[in-house]
Amino acid sequence: MKGGFFLLNGQFYKENEPVFTLADFDERVGGFSEYFRAEHNEVLFPESIAANLLASGWSIDLDLTGLLDPEGRILRKDVSRLLNKNHLYHAAKIEIQIYPGANKPNILLRASEIEKGYFPVKEPGLLISFYRDQLKDIQPNGCFAASGQYLQQACIRTAREQNRPNMLLLNRDGYVCESIGGSFAFAVNRTVFFVAENSGGYRCALKEEVIRSVKEAGFEPAAKEDISPDDLLQAEELFLFDACNGIQKVLGLEDRRYFSTKTSLIAEKLTFLARLDRQGKEQA
Repeated sequence: MKGGFFLLNGQFYKENEPVFTLADFDERVGGFSEYFRAEHNEVLFPESIAANLLASGWSIDLDLTGLLDPEGRILRKDVSRLLNKNHLYHAAKIEIQIYPGANKPNILLRASEIEKGYFPVKEPGLLISFYRDQLKDIQPNGCFAASGQYLQQACIRTAREQNRPNMLLLNRDGYVCESIGGSFAFAVNRTVFFVAENSGGYRCALKEEVIRSVKEAGFEPAAKEDISPDDLLQAEELFLFDACNGIQKVLGLEDRRYFSTKTSLIAEKLTFLARLDRQGKEQA
C-alpha cells in the first residue's frame, strides 16, 4: 500500500497518528511550507531547492544549519527515506513544513504520488484569472514563502470558489507579481519576461533553471518590474512555473487566449535539464 507516513525531524509517523498538541499550533503558523518534485527517488534540482529553503528560513530568523545544507545532500537523503517508506518510486509531490521549535526548527516532510515525466506539461493549458480582492505588500523578503502566506490562502479560497486552477496576484502598486505557489513569465516576440526581484513577488526556487531553459530554447530572458495586467493580456504566450509542476501552459487569462509554441519548447528544455541533473546525481 502506498503512502501513510510522514517524516518529522527524521522520525516516521503514521498520517493518522496524533503528534501535535495545541501548544504546537502557534509555532507551526510561525514557519513556512514549500512544495517540490521528486522523480525516481531523487529530488529534482536539489541544490536550488535547498538554497531556497535556507534563504526562506533566514528571512524569518530560523537557523537551519545542520538541518539542511546548500548542496541538498541532507534533503535528498530524507526525501529518499520518505519515498521508500511510502513505496512511491516513480514521481512524487513533496511538501516540506519548517517551523520554530523549543531548541531548533522542526522539519516535516510529506509525499504524495503524481504523474511521472520530469515536469510533464498538461494539455491544453490552464484557464486562470487575476486575483484583485487584496494586494500584496512589497517587502524586502517578499520573495520567500513566509511572506504573504495569508494572502495566498485567501487567493486559494477564491480560486476554488471560481473553479480556477490558479490565479495571478498583484502587488500594492497594481503590478502582477506572482501566482498561487509560484511565478510566471510571458513571451513577446523573441523575449520572455520574468518578474523582477524587487516586485515583491514570490521567487520560485527553479527560476534560474527556467531562465536557462528559455536560453536553451533560443529566446532572450528579461526582467520586468512593472508588469501590468494589460501586458499579460497583450502577450503572445503566458506560462506559470513552480518547483513541483515545472512549467504550466496557460490557455487563457480572463477572456484572452494564448498560443503555446514557445512555451512547449521551453518546457521541453526544462525536462531535458531535469533528466540531466538526475543522471548527474546517479553518477556522482
